[in-house]
Amino acid sequence: MRAKYLPKFAIAVLVLAATIVLLSGQTAQVAAKCADYSGCISPNQYNTNQNSNQNNSNYYGYGYNYPYSDCYYGYSYWDSDCYYNYYGNYYGYNYGSYYGYTYGYPYYSYDYSYYNAPSDYQLTVTTDPANLGTVTGGGTYSQGSSASFSVTQATVQSSSNTQYIFSHWSGDYSGVGSSGTVTVNGVMNIVAVYQLQYYLTVDAQPSGAPVPQGSGWYNAGDTATLTSTAQPMGDTSSRLVFDGWSVDGQSTQSGTSLSVTMNAPHSVSAQYKQQYYLQVLTDQGVPYGAGWYDAGSTAQISVSTPVSTQYGVSIVFNGWQGDVQSNSQSTSVQMNKPMTAIASWRADSTVLYLTIAAGVIAVLVAAAIIAFSATGRNRNLSNPRTKPATTSENNTNEAD
Repeated sequence: MRAKYLPKFAIAVLVLAATIVLLSGQTAQVAAKCADYSGCISPNQYNTNQNSNQNNSNYYGYGYNYPYSDCYYGYSYWDSDCYYNYYGNYYGYNYGSYYGYTYGYPYYSYDYSYYNAPSDYQLTVTTDPANLGTVTGGGTYSQGSSASFSVTQATVQSSSNTQYIFSHWSGDYSGVGSSGTVTVNGVMNIVAVYQLQYYLTVDAQPSGAPVPQGSGWYNAGDTATLTSTAQPMGDTSSRLVFDGWSVDGQSTQSGTSLSVTMNAPHSVSAQYKQQYYLQVLTDQGVPYGAGWYDAGSTAQISVSTPVSTQYGVSIVFNGWQGDVQSNSQSTSVQMNKPMTAIASWRADSTVLYLTIAAGVIAVLVAAAIIAFSATGRNRNLSNPRTKPATTSENNTNEAD
């Protein structure tokens, strides 16, 4: 190659290289912008010489607001920073052309002529949880019109002890009233939020016992607190005493306060026990066993034997009277009602009588002895005997 052509050749090579670099960079930039949109088709799906100015109503986006980049690329023209909030979803790769020349790189194109906002919008009114079927007001409304909506049932009873109660509105409207109104300027979704509730049943056993306060509806997950009285209730002969709680038929803690987590319907019963008073009365000795007893239980009663203050007279237990019939000084009592046991006594003079009899016998014996002695003396006096001479008399006679 001649030396005079080298400068021109070098310039041509540089121009060609710069053109390739420029085109490559612009193509990559277009591809990067299209990557921001999930609807862009892959490069092998574009149509050659596709006309981007199609006027087709099918390209409306049903009221959704799509940002896009207007990327017209021509002979030496690039507009990459035009973002508009038009409605529609027509996008794809097209071959660009300028003055009849087709360029081998894709570009992302929108047609301004048919991306206008639709005149009608959809208002959706639903419930949470879904499918309660208690709301009205959903439908299609003209742009700028006013739409009213409401709940037809503030309370939805799903069973005897489970219900949903209207709480508030969420979505494109907020409030706690049972109805509301919005201006429709786009697609809107409004949700009536319901609160799940469970019923707590509270009673007391046995019948007639005081029922603690707290029965009613509770939000799911809330805690119900119940309190019973610790003081016995009744009179001096019969009373009820708190004995614990039963939750859903199962016995639980015995404290006077109870906390129940309302994660389901629950039934709570305050358990009381019936008690009766046993009186043990006596006018002698010391009684044992008087007091309060649970209904149906067995009480043991007894009484001590008193010491008599009269010589020879004893105080002897004579049996129980009143509500208890027994001859035993210590006995059992079935406590099925208020009971009164009265100890009866009697005086026993057996010792006194024996003493008197012994004295009489002793007197009789003594009298008999005295009488016998007197009889013998009298016999000796009626039949006297000659007394023998004494020694002194015998000696006198011998001296004479």
